[in-house]
Amino acid sequence: MRNVRLVALSLIVILAISLSGLATAQDTVTLQVWTGSSNPAEDAFKQAQFDAFMEANPNIQLDVLISPEYGTQIQAAFASGDYPDVFTVGQFDAPSLVDSGLLLASDGNIVEQDDIYPGLLSNFTVDETVYCAPKDFSTLALYYNVDHFEAAGVELPTAEWTWDDMYAAAQAITEADITTEEGFEVQGFSAAADRNRWLAFFYANGGALFDEEGNVVFNSEAGVEALEFYASFVQDGIGNVPAELGGSGWNGEAFGRGNAAMTVEGNWAIGYLNSTFPDLNWGVAELPTAPSGNKATLNFTECWAVGANTEHPEEAWALVNFLTGPEGAVVVGEAAAQFGVMPGRASAGDVWLETIGEEYAAFVVGAEYSVAPVFPFGFGDFTAALDEATTAVIVEGDDAQDALDEVAEVAAEIAEEMME
Repeated sequence: MRNVRLVALSLIVILAISLSGLATAQDTVTLQVWTGSSNPAEDAFKQAQFDAFMEANPNIQLDVLISPEYGTQIQAAFASGDYPDVFTVGQFDAPSLVDSGLLLASDGNIVEQDDIYPGLLSNFTVDETVYCAPKDFSTLALYYNVDHFEAAGVELPTAEWTWDDMYAAAQAITEADITTEEGFEVQGFSAAADRNRWLAFFYANGGALFDEEGNVVFNSEAGVEALEFYASFVQDGIGNVPAELGGSGWNGEAFGRGNAAMTVEGNWAIGYLNSTFPDLNWGVAELPTAPSGNKATLNFTECWAVGANTEHPEEAWALVNFLTGPEGAVVVGEAAAQFGVMPGRASAGDVWLETIGEEYAAFVVGAEYSVAPVFPFGFGDFTAALDEATTAVIVEGDDAQDALDEVAEVAAEIAEEMME
């Protein structure tokens, strides 16, 4: 694996982009750049990117903040009206920031925008206007325990799997009475009671919040069928939530301990499993095809945005494109194996796989049909109601139709209020 110092050198070589119009400017421009701190490897990588940009553009200096308290600090900066020129924005925060007028619209300033996965851009698009460029992302895939499948005599998951195949495998493995070394009876599936897991099945089956006429259809037959399917593993005793799988804290732990033969998680779990459970024999596949005949997965991302208050928009967009453009995406793909995320451009997907391993191709393939699980600004009460319904159906066994009827009613009330 490449160390951070080599990544920094690579950045300086690969990303020495000639921005002659900027580099020959008379006065030095200073941009404030803020982002969150995640882990030492990624923090060092970000700093290497910034250093490479300043090396290539000596007339642009960056005043950088990489902070574990970023969320609190950026909100305070927004409230004061004195916020940075360039900063990272999470997908779930973007709608409110756009509504508040805090983000500068891209207006064609994102280079080779068609190379960015459409599902990622949709996170940062409001009224057909793109506001920022995704820096990297994750998708969901189906994790499976090879040893458990072989012990139960069940064929390993493939891209052609359907919901019925997944259910049958979970049932067969649960009924095979496989016991872990710790004495836990293996269940077929770890089903976190999380909307950002079962919604992948919802979208695959044709579920939507609104129809073409703007009517709320979240409680449609397709949506209810998806929630019923996801919850069936728990309700039918062939899976369970992580807490009931040996007291696990999340899907990754339940799966890593071998207590569940399958689960749905993102590529962020790759490093966790390889480091925490190095002896685990596992693989990943695309999520199964829904009864609709379609596939879907969710994407999770954040972007590099330019603040609406910047006095240096040209230089700010130059930085964003340096970080997220085609050359920058290649470097992200090479380095991201250290911290799991994938580059946001389709052209760099192969680079990520060459670095981290072709066996993780399901995450990249899923990017082509991934859906952003982001609801419109002002739908906070709907999201809260959806979270309650998710728990009620999966954990408490409530009726999926009744639960989604209540959620849809909340959405309809919000939509009606917005139209008044």
